This record gives sequence, structure tokens and C-alpha cells, in this order.
Amino acid sequence: MWKFIVIFLLVISLGTLGFILYKSNSDLQKAGVDTGITLSPFSKSESEEDKTEDMAKNFPLGKPINIMLLGIDRRSKAELGYRTDIMILISVNPDTNNVVLVSLPRDLWYQGSKINGLYNSSGWEAMQNATEEVVGMRPERFILTDFADFSWIVDAMGGVPVDVERTFTDSNYPVDATKGYQTVTFTQGAEILTGERALIYSRSRKGNNGEGSDWMRMRRQHKILGGMLEAVFQPKSLFNPMVVEKALKTVTQGRMDTNIMLADAKYLWDFYKDKDDYTIHSLFLDYEYLYSPPAEQYGGAWTIVPIGGTYEIFQSKVQDRLLGIVEDETADLVGVVQNDTDL
Repeated sequence: MWKFIVIFLLVISLGTLGFILYKSNSDLQKAGVDTGITLSPFSKSESEEDKTEDMAKNFPLGKPINIMLLGIDRRSKAELGYRTDIMILISVNPDTNNVVLVSLPRDLWYQGSKINGLYNSSGWEAMQNATEEVVGMRPERFILTDFADFSWIVDAMGGVPVDVERTFTDSNYPVDATKGYQTVTFTQGAEILTGERALIYSRSRKGNNGEGSDWMRMRRQHKILGGMLEAVFQPKSLFNPMVVEKALKTVTQGRMDTNIMLADAKYLWDFYKDKDDYTIHSLFLDYEYLYSPPAEQYGGAWTIVPIGGTYEIFQSKVQDRLLGIVEDETADLVGVVQNDTDL
């Protein structure tokens, strides 16, 4: 999975920012201006001292690297009223070779409203503050993707292989075009998910057989991330072989949004050679740490809040995983299997 995380960040960040660089450079050259800019993201033109300085600015040295994956419920680029229904913090500790994936529930109450509306209403800094307050880690960078972007990148990889844990059917899966519902089924076993199927697999939250909750779809989202590890270099993948110039042209052009800088991507790429040395931990902020208060206390909204009004226990678990302190990995799944159709 770490291999995927590195490649995913590399492709998206270099693609997004590289395309901007490509377009700016191309336009200037058409105007007869010699920019002296190379399109290669692995350019050695900058000194190692400058590169280290850039990395220190973007990712504090000696501290975990924190990047937020934000999945929004936008059906088209024209929509402005979207919510971040998927919030996954990727925290990497290079000193201990541990990676922690933390999913935040969309209905978490934060400063007077649900946290999934925070990014759109108040911006990235507010999302940073909230994540730090809840998880204890402050993300420096983000990658934001909508339904179309997600489906596209899965198809661009030639589909994503996933091992479906159990058979389940969701009879209330939304059809965005008609505002109606359809019945979808996933059968236990291996399946190569198309972009459309992967989107359904990651969004479904009304399934039977123990799959009808926000936390179970969070688990499925983590499984898709793992599947992308294999998918990147499938024979039909657009990224096989990985040609950076090709990635610059295919991944961007108005698709995903990110604030990852070129220096960030170079820094992240340096981890690739050590990818097999990393241990991945999946954590979910669930009913082990949260409870559902009476709706009338929150203006009639169904929401979830931290037990005892604090996230300290969960934050301690995140820190333990980053340090490699793991007493019982199965404990990370406590509360996740709870069925909750109100979510």
C-alpha cells in the first residue's frame, strides 16, 4: 500500500503542478521567450541545499509527514455546495517506518456543524485545524478528488483488484442522474473493480450483512487504496510504464486539486526505494471513541461527538502506531463492524 501512496501522490502532485509548469513554459516559448525551464520533475538544476530548504519548508524535518485525502460528493465541476464525505489522513513516520491511515466520519460534530462541510465553508486552514484537534496531527498537504476524478483514475489504471470480504447487497444506492435508487451487489471474493464499481464500493453505506455503516465503507476505501498498489502497473494501466511526461498530460487538466509542490513530490519519491520496509496501520474514529447524542441537542441533526468531550485516547493510539507500538492489531477494528444505518 505504501508503494501506491507514493505513486498516487507523485502522479497527482507532479501531474497537477507539472501541467501548470508545462502550460506556462509552452506558452512563453510560443511567444519566443527562452524560459530555461525543463519539464522533467527530476531536474537536477536546483542545488541540494535549495532542495533541502524547500523540503524543510513543506514538511517539517524530524516530524511525521501528514497528507490529507479529501473525497467530495461533487457530481460535476459546476457544483459549489459539495461536502468532504471522505477524509483520510496519511501520516508517515520515516524514523520508525510506520504509516497510519486515519479515516474521519463525515457526521463528526465540530464547532457548530458537521465536519464534512468545513472545507467548503471555511477552507483548507480550517480543515487543518480540525484534523489537528481531532487526530493530534496537522496535515501540511491535501489531495482533493470528486466522483468523476475517482472513477477516471481507477479506469486509467485498468481497474482496481479488491478482495471483497463478504457478500452484501445495497438496495438503496443513489442514482445521481435520476435522484432515485438502485440495487447493487458485491460477492465475496476477488474482483477487478471498474471506475464505476469502485465508486459504488467506496460509497455504499446501506448494505446488508454488516456492511451498512460509514465505518464499513471507510474500511472498503482503505482496501481500494491497497488495490491501487497492484493496479498502477497493470498491463492496461496508462501509467505503465511510468513516464512522467505522460503523467503530466493525462492526470491533470482540470481533474484533481492539490497543494502539493514539486519539491514535495521529489521528497516523497525518495521514500520509494524503502517502500517495502514500511508497516501500514488503518485506524477509524468509531464508537470506541464516539457516541450519538440526542438530536435535539444539536438542532435536530443526527451527529456524533467524542466520549468525555476529548479525543486524547484516540490521539494516543495514533501516536503509538506511528511509533510502532502495537499490542493487538485486532483492537483497531473495535466498533467498526457496528451496523448504523443512520450514518
